Amino acid sequence: MEILVVSPEAGNWQTPSPLATAVNRLTDAFARAGVNVVTCSPFYKRLFQDTTDYHCVFRGTERLQGKPYEVWKSESDPLHTYIYNDEYFGRPYVYGPPKDLPYSDNHLRFAFLASATLAYAEESGFKCSAILGHEWGGALVGALARTTYTNYAGRTPFFFNVHNITYDFHIPASEIEKIGLPPQDFNMDGYEFWGKVSLLKAGICYAEKVLFPSPGYRDAMLNTNLPGGLSGFLNYNADKLIGVQFGVSYKVWDFNREENLPIKEAKHKAKLALQKKLNIDFDSKLALYVHLDEEAGKTSETLATILADITKQDVFVIVGMYPDAPEWNYYQDFAHQYPDILHVWPLAKGAENTGPLREVLAASDILFAANIREPSTSIILKALAAGTLPLTGSNIGVATMLDDYAPETAGCANAFLVEDANAPHQMLRRLKDALHVYRNEVADWDKAVVNAYSGFHYEWDRTISKYLLILGELGL
Repeated sequence: MEILVVSPEAGNWQTPSPLATAVNRLTDAFARAGVNVVTCSPFYKRLFQDTTDYHCVFRGTERLQGKPYEVWKSESDPLHTYIYNDEYFGRPYVYGPPKDLPYSDNHLRFAFLASATLAYAEESGFKCSAILGHEWGGALVGALARTTYTNYAGRTPFFFNVHNITYDFHIPASEIEKIGLPPQDFNMDGYEFWGKVSLLKAGICYAEKVLFPSPGYRDAMLNTNLPGGLSGFLNYNADKLIGVQFGVSYKVWDFNREENLPIKEAKHKAKLALQKKLNIDFDSKLALYVHLDEEAGKTSETLATILADITKQDVFVIVGMYPDAPEWNYYQDFAHQYPDILHVWPLAKGAENTGPLREVLAASDILFAANIREPSTSIILKALAAGTLPLTGSNIGVATMLDDYAPETAGCANAFLVEDANAPHQMLRRLKDALHVYRNEVADWDKAVVNAYSGFHYEWDRTISKYLLILGELGL
Protein backbone atom coordinates (compact mmCIF):
# COMPACT_ATOMS: atom_id res chain seq x y z
CA MET A 1 0.00 0.00 0.00
CA GLU A 2 1.23 3.51 -0.87
CA ILE A 3 0.01 6.53 1.08
CA LEU A 4 0.76 10.17 0.29
CA VAL A 5 0.61 12.41 3.37
CA VAL A 6 0.42 16.22 3.38
CA SER A 7 0.92 18.19 6.58
CA PRO A 8 1.78 21.84 7.30
CA GLU A 9 4.04 20.61 10.12
CA ALA A 10 6.22 17.49 10.27
CA GLY A 11 9.79 16.29 10.34
CA ASN A 12 13.00 16.71 12.23
CA TRP A 13 12.39 20.08 13.93
CA GLN A 14 14.63 21.30 16.70
CA THR A 15 11.54 21.64 18.92
CA PRO A 16 8.66 19.72 17.30
CA SER A 17 5.16 21.12 17.71
CA PRO A 18 2.38 18.82 18.96
CA LEU A 19 1.10 18.49 15.38
CA ALA A 20 4.57 17.72 13.99
CA THR A 21 5.13 15.15 16.74
CA ALA A 22 1.84 13.39 16.00
CA VAL A 23 2.47 13.33 12.24
CA ASN A 24 6.01 12.03 12.81
CA ARG A 25 4.75 9.22 15.05
CA LEU A 26 2.04 8.29 12.55
CA THR A 27 4.60 8.25 9.74
CA ASP A 28 6.92 6.00 11.74
CA ALA A 29 4.07 3.62 12.56
CA PHE A 30 2.94 3.48 8.92
CA ALA A 31 6.46 2.47 7.94
CA ARG A 32 6.63 -0.21 10.65
CA ALA A 33 3.38 -1.62 9.28
CA GLY A 34 5.00 -2.06 5.86
CA VAL A 35 3.25 0.89 4.21
CA ASN A 36 5.18 2.86 1.61
CA VAL A 37 4.44 6.29 3.05
CA VAL A 38 5.60 9.62 1.64
CA THR A 39 5.01 12.42 4.15
CA CYS A 40 5.37 15.88 2.59
CA SER A 41 5.63 19.09 4.60
CA PRO A 42 7.26 22.51 4.12
CA PHE A 43 11.03 22.77 4.59
CA TYR A 44 11.19 25.37 7.37
CA LYS A 45 14.97 25.65 7.44
CA ARG A 46 14.97 27.87 10.54
CA LEU A 47 13.24 25.17 12.61
CA PHE A 48 15.61 22.31 11.92
CA GLN A 49 18.46 21.28 14.19
CA ASP A 50 20.89 20.93 11.32
CA THR A 51 20.20 21.28 7.60
CA THR A 52 23.69 20.33 6.35
CA ASP A 53 22.56 16.73 5.78
CA TYR A 54 19.62 17.80 3.58
CA HIS A 55 19.87 18.34 -0.14
CA CYS A 56 17.59 19.15 -3.05
CA VAL A 57 16.63 16.00 -4.97
CA PHE A 58 14.09 17.41 -7.41
CA ARG A 59 12.94 20.68 -8.96
CA GLY A 60 9.66 21.29 -10.69
CA THR A 61 6.77 23.67 -11.28
CA GLU A 62 3.37 23.01 -9.74
CA ARG A 63 0.24 23.58 -11.81
CA LEU A 64 -2.10 25.56 -9.57
CA GLN A 65 -0.09 28.78 -9.29
CA GLY A 66 2.66 27.96 -11.76
CA LYS A 67 5.36 28.43 -9.12
CA PRO A 68 8.65 26.57 -8.89
CA TYR A 69 9.23 24.16 -6.04
CA GLU A 70 12.14 22.17 -4.66
CA VAL A 71 12.05 18.78 -2.97
CA TRP A 72 14.55 18.26 -0.14
CA LYS A 73 15.47 15.00 1.58
CA SER A 74 18.07 13.53 3.90
CA GLU A 75 19.47 10.03 4.33
CA SER A 76 19.14 10.45 8.10
CA ASP A 77 15.47 11.40 7.74
CA PRO A 78 14.27 8.96 5.04
CA LEU A 79 10.54 8.96 5.77
CA HIS A 80 10.06 12.70 5.27
CA THR A 81 9.95 14.69 2.07
CA TYR A 82 10.13 18.48 2.23
CA ILE A 83 8.69 21.02 -0.18
CA TYR A 84 10.53 24.32 -0.46
CA ASN A 85 9.81 27.68 -2.05
CA ASP A 86 11.63 30.63 -0.55
CA GLU A 87 8.74 33.06 -1.07
CA TYR A 88 6.34 30.90 0.93
CA PHE A 89 8.49 28.87 3.32
CA GLY A 90 11.56 31.01 3.83
CA ARG A 91 9.72 33.06 6.47
CA PRO A 92 10.56 33.11 10.19
CA TYR A 93 7.24 31.62 11.32
CA VAL A 94 5.02 28.74 10.25
CA TYR A 95 1.71 30.59 10.16
CA GLY A 96 2.62 34.10 11.32
CA PRO A 97 4.22 35.95 14.25
CA PRO A 98 3.13 34.67 17.69
CA LYS A 99 0.25 36.62 19.22
CA ASP A 100 -0.23 38.50 15.94
CA LEU A 101 -2.35 38.08 12.83
CA PRO A 102 -1.46 35.07 10.67
CA TYR A 103 0.07 35.62 7.25
CA SER A 104 -2.73 36.84 4.99
CA ASP A 105 -1.64 34.53 2.17
CA ASN A 106 -1.63 31.31 4.21
CA HIS A 107 -4.27 29.87 1.91
CA LEU A 108 -1.95 30.40 -1.06
CA ARG A 109 1.04 28.98 0.83
CA PHE A 110 -0.67 25.74 1.79
CA ALA A 111 -2.51 25.39 -1.51
CA PHE A 112 0.97 25.55 -3.03
CA LEU A 113 2.14 22.84 -0.61
CA ALA A 114 -0.70 20.56 -1.70
CA SER A 115 -0.17 21.30 -5.39
CA ALA A 116 3.61 20.83 -5.26
CA THR A 117 3.18 17.56 -3.35
CA LEU A 118 0.79 16.17 -5.97
CA ALA A 119 3.02 17.41 -8.79
CA TYR A 120 6.07 15.72 -7.31
CA ALA A 121 4.18 12.49 -6.58
CA GLU A 122 2.96 12.34 -10.16
CA GLU A 123 6.28 13.22 -11.76
CA SER A 124 8.20 10.78 -9.58
CA GLY A 125 5.83 7.94 -10.47
CA PHE A 126 4.43 7.46 -6.96
CA LYS A 127 1.24 5.41 -7.34
CA CYS A 128 -0.62 6.25 -4.15
CA SER A 129 -3.47 4.12 -2.86
CA ALA A 130 -4.73 6.92 -0.61
CA ILE A 131 -4.03 10.54 0.30
CA LEU A 132 -4.03 11.76 3.90
CA GLY A 133 -4.16 15.47 4.81
CA HIS A 134 -3.52 16.88 8.28
CA GLU A 135 -5.32 19.93 9.67
CA TRP A 136 -6.48 22.90 7.60
CA GLY A 137 -2.95 23.36 6.26
CA GLY A 138 -3.19 19.98 4.53
CA ALA A 139 -6.88 20.19 3.66
CA LEU A 140 -6.65 21.43 0.08
CA VAL A 141 -4.89 18.34 -1.26
CA GLY A 142 -8.25 16.57 -1.32
CA ALA A 143 -9.84 19.18 -3.59
CA LEU A 144 -6.78 19.56 -5.83
CA ALA A 145 -6.67 15.80 -6.38
CA ARG A 146 -10.11 16.13 -7.96
CA THR A 147 -9.52 19.32 -9.92
CA THR A 148 -6.03 20.37 -10.96
CA TYR A 149 -4.58 16.86 -10.62
CA THR A 150 -7.62 14.80 -11.57
CA ASN A 151 -5.72 12.77 -14.18
CA TYR A 152 -3.28 11.64 -11.49
CA ALA A 153 -5.39 11.32 -8.35
CA GLY A 154 -9.01 11.98 -9.29
CA ARG A 155 -10.10 8.56 -8.04
CA THR A 156 -7.69 8.30 -5.11
CA PRO A 157 -9.51 8.29 -1.73
CA PHE A 158 -8.74 11.32 0.44
CA PHE A 159 -8.67 11.03 4.23
CA PHE A 160 -8.63 14.15 6.37
CA ASN A 161 -7.17 14.16 9.87
CA VAL A 162 -8.59 16.87 12.16
CA HIS A 163 -6.29 17.14 15.16
CA ASN A 164 -8.09 20.12 16.71
CA ILE A 165 -11.39 21.51 15.43
CA THR A 166 -10.64 25.00 16.80
CA TYR A 167 -7.91 25.60 14.20
CA ASP A 168 -9.08 26.92 10.84
CA PHE A 169 -8.30 29.59 8.25
CA HIS A 170 -10.97 31.66 6.55
CA ILE A 171 -10.61 33.62 3.31
CA PRO A 172 -12.91 35.72 1.08
CA ALA A 173 -14.95 33.92 -1.57
CA SER A 174 -13.03 35.85 -4.23
CA GLU A 175 -10.01 33.61 -3.51
CA ILE A 176 -11.76 30.33 -4.39
CA GLU A 177 -10.22 29.83 -7.83
CA LYS A 178 -6.73 30.69 -6.56
CA ILE A 179 -6.72 27.62 -4.32
CA GLY A 180 -8.38 25.18 -6.70
CA LEU A 181 -11.76 24.70 -5.00
CA PRO A 182 -14.79 23.83 -7.17
CA PRO A 183 -17.04 26.95 -7.08
CA GLN A 184 -20.23 24.89 -7.08
CA ASP A 185 -19.46 23.66 -3.54
CA PHE A 186 -19.43 27.14 -2.05
CA ASN A 187 -22.54 26.59 0.06
CA MET A 188 -23.45 25.70 3.66
CA ASP A 189 -23.16 21.97 2.96
CA GLY A 190 -19.80 22.53 1.31
CA TYR A 191 -16.92 24.79 2.35
CA GLU A 192 -18.81 28.05 2.85
CA PHE A 193 -18.68 29.50 6.36
CA TRP A 194 -20.60 32.74 7.02
CA GLY A 195 -19.89 34.05 3.52
CA LYS A 196 -16.24 33.06 3.57
CA VAL A 197 -14.26 29.96 2.68
CA SER A 198 -13.33 27.60 5.52
CA LEU A 199 -10.30 25.48 4.71
CA LEU A 200 -11.27 23.11 7.51
CA LYS A 201 -14.70 22.57 5.95
CA ALA A 202 -13.05 22.10 2.56
CA GLY A 203 -11.00 19.25 3.97
CA ILE A 204 -14.08 17.59 5.47
CA CYS A 205 -16.15 18.23 2.34
CA TYR A 206 -13.84 16.30 -0.02
CA ALA A 207 -12.77 13.58 2.40
CA GLU A 208 -13.83 9.96 2.13
CA LYS A 209 -13.40 9.73 5.90
CA VAL A 210 -12.54 12.32 8.55
CA LEU A 211 -10.33 11.04 11.36
CA PHE A 212 -10.37 12.52 14.86
CA PRO A 213 -7.62 11.78 17.44
CA SER A 214 -9.87 9.97 19.90
CA PRO A 215 -13.37 8.46 19.99
CA GLY A 216 -14.36 10.80 22.81
CA TYR A 217 -13.32 13.88 20.85
CA ARG A 218 -15.31 12.77 17.83
CA ASP A 219 -18.40 12.26 19.98
CA ALA A 220 -17.88 15.59 21.74
CA MET A 221 -17.73 17.42 18.39
CA LEU A 222 -21.06 15.93 17.37
CA ASN A 223 -22.72 16.77 20.68
CA THR A 224 -21.28 20.23 21.32
CA ASN A 225 -22.82 23.46 20.08
CA LEU A 226 -19.75 24.75 18.26
CA PRO A 227 -19.64 28.45 17.36
CA GLY A 228 -20.78 29.51 13.93
CA GLY A 229 -22.97 26.49 13.25
CA LEU A 230 -20.09 24.13 12.55
CA SER A 231 -21.75 21.43 14.67
CA GLY A 232 -24.59 21.26 12.14
CA PHE A 233 -22.11 20.69 9.33
CA LEU A 234 -20.35 17.96 11.31
CA ASN A 235 -23.61 16.20 12.06
CA TYR A 236 -24.54 16.46 8.37
CA ASN A 237 -21.30 14.56 7.68
CA ALA A 238 -21.50 12.31 10.76
CA ASP A 239 -21.16 9.12 8.72
CA LYS A 240 -17.72 10.30 7.59
CA LEU A 241 -16.40 11.03 11.07
CA ILE A 242 -14.35 8.39 12.86
CA GLY A 243 -12.56 8.68 16.21
CA VAL A 244 -9.28 6.77 16.18
CA GLN A 245 -7.28 7.07 19.38
CA PHE A 246 -3.81 8.52 18.94
CA GLY A 247 -1.13 6.56 20.73
CA VAL A 248 2.01 7.38 22.69
CA SER A 249 5.53 6.09 22.35
CA TYR A 250 6.15 3.65 25.20
CA LYS A 251 9.82 3.77 24.30
CA VAL A 252 9.67 7.36 25.55
CA TRP A 253 7.07 7.23 28.33
CA ASP A 254 7.53 3.84 29.99
CA PHE A 255 9.91 4.77 32.82
CA ASN A 256 10.30 1.10 33.76
CA ARG A 257 11.22 -0.10 30.29
CA GLU A 258 14.89 -0.87 30.99
CA GLU A 259 14.72 -2.22 34.56
CA ASN A 260 11.42 -4.05 33.98
CA LEU A 261 10.65 -4.28 37.69
CA PRO A 262 7.22 -5.27 38.98
CA ILE A 263 5.28 -2.04 38.51
CA LYS A 264 4.46 -1.66 42.21
CA GLU A 265 8.15 -1.86 43.06
CA ALA A 266 9.11 0.46 40.19
CA LYS A 267 6.64 3.13 41.25
CA HIS A 268 7.71 2.91 44.89
CA LYS A 269 11.29 3.41 43.78
CA ALA A 270 10.32 6.38 41.59
CA LYS A 271 8.36 7.98 44.43
CA LEU A 272 11.32 7.68 46.82
CA ALA A 273 13.61 9.20 44.20
CA LEU A 274 11.30 12.17 43.68
CA GLN A 275 10.95 12.77 47.42
CA LYS A 276 14.73 12.81 47.72
CA LYS A 277 15.07 15.19 44.79
CA LEU A 278 12.49 17.59 46.19
CA ASN A 279 13.68 17.10 49.77
CA ILE A 280 10.07 16.43 50.72
CA ASP A 281 8.57 13.48 52.57
CA PHE A 282 5.19 12.52 51.13
CA ASP A 283 4.64 10.61 54.38
CA SER A 284 2.82 7.72 52.64
CA LYS A 285 0.27 10.11 51.16
CA LEU A 286 -1.41 9.54 47.84
CA ALA A 287 0.61 11.52 45.27
CA LEU A 288 -1.66 13.56 43.01
CA TYR A 289 -0.21 15.13 39.84
CA VAL A 290 -1.95 18.03 38.07
CA HIS A 291 -0.65 18.95 34.61
CA LEU A 292 -1.41 22.60 33.82
CA ASP A 293 -0.16 23.24 30.29
CA GLU A 294 -1.86 25.07 27.42
CA GLU A 295 -4.25 22.12 26.90
CA ALA A 296 -5.32 21.87 30.54
CA GLY A 297 -8.62 23.64 29.93
CA LYS A 298 -10.41 24.35 33.21
CA THR A 299 -8.32 21.95 35.26
CA SER A 300 -6.68 24.78 37.20
CA GLU A 301 -10.03 26.41 37.93
CA THR A 302 -11.47 23.12 39.15
CA LEU A 303 -8.43 22.39 41.30
CA ALA A 304 -8.42 25.86 42.87
CA THR A 305 -12.08 25.49 43.81
CA ILE A 306 -11.48 22.32 45.84
CA LEU A 307 -7.85 22.78 46.85
CA ALA A 308 -8.73 23.75 50.41
CA ASP A 309 -10.79 20.55 50.71
CA ILE A 310 -7.98 18.46 49.22
CA THR A 311 -5.59 19.75 51.88
CA LYS A 312 -7.78 18.04 54.47
CA GLN A 313 -7.20 14.67 52.79
CA ASP A 314 -4.16 12.41 53.02
CA VAL A 315 -2.92 13.68 49.65
CA PHE A 316 0.25 15.36 48.41
CA VAL A 317 -0.35 17.54 45.34
CA ILE A 318 2.25 18.20 42.65
CA VAL A 319 1.27 20.94 40.20
CA GLY A 320 3.17 20.96 36.91
CA MET A 321 3.04 24.32 35.12
CA TYR A 322 5.05 26.84 33.14
CA PRO A 323 6.79 29.55 35.20
CA ASP A 324 5.18 32.23 33.02
CA ALA A 325 1.64 30.89 33.59
CA PRO A 326 -0.83 33.37 35.13
CA GLU A 327 -1.51 31.00 38.05
CA TRP A 328 2.18 30.47 38.88
CA ASN A 329 2.30 32.90 41.80
CA TYR A 330 -0.96 31.57 43.25
CA TYR A 331 0.29 27.98 43.45
CA GLN A 332 3.78 29.02 44.52
CA ASP A 333 2.34 31.03 47.42
CA PHE A 334 0.18 28.05 48.38
CA ALA A 335 3.21 25.75 48.24
CA HIS A 336 5.26 28.08 50.45
CA GLN A 337 2.42 28.20 52.95
CA TYR A 338 1.79 24.43 52.88
CA PRO A 339 5.07 22.76 51.80
CA ASP A 340 3.97 19.40 53.21
CA ILE A 341 0.84 19.44 51.02
CA LEU A 342 1.73 20.96 47.66
CA HIS A 343 4.75 21.42 45.40
CA VAL A 344 4.98 23.32 42.11
CA TRP A 345 6.85 21.43 39.38
CA PRO A 346 8.18 23.78 36.64
CA LEU A 347 7.43 22.63 33.10
CA ALA A 348 9.80 23.23 30.21
CA LYS A 349 8.90 23.72 26.56
CA GLY A 350 8.98 20.98 23.94
CA ALA A 351 11.28 17.98 24.17
CA GLU A 352 13.05 19.43 27.22
CA ASN A 353 9.97 18.60 29.27
CA THR A 354 9.87 14.89 28.38
CA GLY A 355 12.27 13.64 31.06
CA PRO A 356 10.88 15.71 33.94
CA LEU A 357 7.29 14.87 33.01
CA ARG A 358 8.07 11.15 32.82
CA GLU A 359 9.77 11.42 36.21
CA VAL A 360 6.84 13.06 37.98
CA LEU A 361 4.24 10.77 36.37
CA ALA A 362 6.23 7.72 37.47
CA ALA A 363 6.21 8.96 41.08
CA SER A 364 2.51 9.87 41.11
CA ASP A 365 -0.48 7.72 41.99
CA ILE A 366 -3.26 9.78 40.42
CA LEU A 367 -3.42 12.19 37.47
CA PHE A 368 -5.97 14.92 38.16
CA ALA A 369 -7.28 15.80 34.68
CA ALA A 370 -10.46 17.85 34.83
CA ASN A 371 -12.00 19.41 31.71
CA ILE A 372 -8.87 19.23 29.54
CA ARG A 373 -8.99 20.46 25.96
CA GLU A 374 -6.35 18.26 24.33
CA PRO A 375 -8.27 16.23 21.71
CA SER A 376 -6.11 13.10 21.94
CA THR A 377 -5.68 13.51 25.73
CA SER A 378 -2.13 12.20 25.41
CA ILE A 379 -1.37 13.25 29.00
CA ILE A 380 -3.76 10.50 30.13
CA LEU A 381 -2.00 7.94 27.94
CA LYS A 382 1.36 9.07 29.31
CA ALA A 383 0.02 8.64 32.84
CA LEU A 384 -1.24 5.13 32.04
CA ALA A 385 2.19 4.28 30.61
CA ALA A 386 3.59 5.19 34.03
CA GLY A 387 1.03 3.12 35.94
CA THR A 388 -0.64 6.32 37.16
CA LEU A 389 -4.43 6.21 37.34
CA PRO A 390 -6.30 9.09 35.67
CA LEU A 391 -9.08 10.92 37.48
CA THR A 392 -11.05 12.52 34.69
CA GLY A 393 -14.39 12.83 32.93
CA SER A 394 -16.06 9.88 31.24
CA ASN A 395 -16.58 11.96 28.07
CA ILE A 396 -13.02 13.22 27.63
CA GLY A 397 -10.93 11.90 24.73
CA VAL A 398 -9.55 8.47 25.53
CA ALA A 399 -11.75 8.14 28.63
CA THR A 400 -14.41 6.38 26.57
CA MET A 401 -11.94 3.49 26.28
CA LEU A 402 -11.10 3.35 30.01
CA ASP A 403 -12.61 1.18 32.73
CA ASP A 404 -13.95 3.04 35.75
CA TYR A 405 -13.26 1.66 39.20
CA ALA A 406 -16.07 0.16 41.23
CA PRO A 407 -15.91 -2.80 43.63
CA GLU A 408 -17.53 -5.03 41.01
CA THR A 409 -15.11 -3.87 38.25
CA ALA A 410 -11.95 -3.97 40.36
CA GLY A 411 -10.41 -6.69 38.22
CA CYS A 412 -10.37 -4.59 35.04
CA ALA A 413 -10.45 -0.99 36.29
CA ASN A 414 -7.70 1.44 35.30
CA ALA A 415 -9.22 4.86 36.05
CA PHE A 416 -11.53 6.88 38.27
CA LEU A 417 -14.14 8.63 36.15
CA VAL A 418 -16.80 11.26 36.80
CA GLU A 419 -19.80 12.23 34.72
CA ASP A 420 -18.75 15.90 34.52
CA ALA A 421 -15.05 16.65 35.02
CA ASN A 422 -15.92 20.36 35.06
CA ALA A 423 -17.86 19.88 38.29
CA PRO A 424 -15.48 20.38 41.25
CA HIS A 425 -17.66 18.49 43.72
CA GLN A 426 -17.68 15.40 41.48
CA MET A 427 -13.90 15.48 41.12
CA LEU A 428 -13.46 15.89 44.89
CA ARG A 429 -15.86 13.06 45.69
CA ARG A 430 -14.13 10.73 43.24
CA LEU A 431 -10.72 11.69 44.62
CA LYS A 432 -11.96 10.63 48.05
CA ASP A 433 -13.08 7.33 46.50
CA ALA A 434 -9.61 6.83 45.04
CA LEU A 435 -8.00 7.64 48.37
CA HIS A 436 -10.22 5.09 50.10
CA VAL A 437 -9.16 2.37 47.65
CA TYR A 438 -5.50 3.42 47.97
CA ARG A 439 -5.71 3.11 51.75
CA ASN A 440 -8.15 0.29 52.37
CA GLU A 441 -8.43 -1.83 49.21
CA VAL A 442 -4.74 -2.32 48.51
CA ALA A 443 -5.19 -5.40 46.32
CA ASP A 444 -7.73 -3.55 44.16
CA TRP A 445 -5.39 -0.56 43.88
CA ASP A 446 -2.42 -2.69 42.89
CA LYS A 447 -4.49 -4.47 40.28
CA ALA A 448 -5.69 -1.15 38.82
CA VAL A 449 -2.07 0.03 38.55
CA VAL A 450 -1.14 -3.15 36.69
CA ASN A 451 -4.16 -2.70 34.42
CA ALA A 452 -3.09 0.86 33.61
CA TYR A 453 0.56 0.03 33.07
CA SER A 454 0.47 -3.22 31.13
CA GLY A 455 -3.20 -3.85 30.38
CA PHE A 456 -4.00 -0.73 28.36
CA HIS A 457 -0.76 -0.14 26.43
CA TYR A 458 -1.84 2.05 23.52
CA GLU A 459 1.08 2.47 21.12
CA TRP A 460 1.00 4.38 17.82
CA ASP A 461 1.03 1.01 16.05
CA ARG A 462 -2.49 0.41 17.38
CA THR A 463 -3.56 3.73 15.85
CA ILE A 464 -2.16 2.78 12.47
CA SER A 465 -3.70 -0.69 12.59
CA LYS A 466 -7.11 0.98 12.88
CA TYR A 467 -6.26 3.41 10.06
CA LEU A 468 -5.36 0.47 7.85
CA LEU A 469 -8.56 -1.34 8.84
CA ILE A 470 -10.56 1.70 7.70
CA LEU A 471 -8.69 1.73 4.39
CA GLY A 472 -9.25 -2.00 4.04
CA GLU A 473 -13.00 -1.62 4.54
CA LEU A 474 -12.96 0.65 1.49
CA GLY A 475 -11.27 -2.04 -0.55
CA LEU A 476 -7.80 -0.48 -0.54
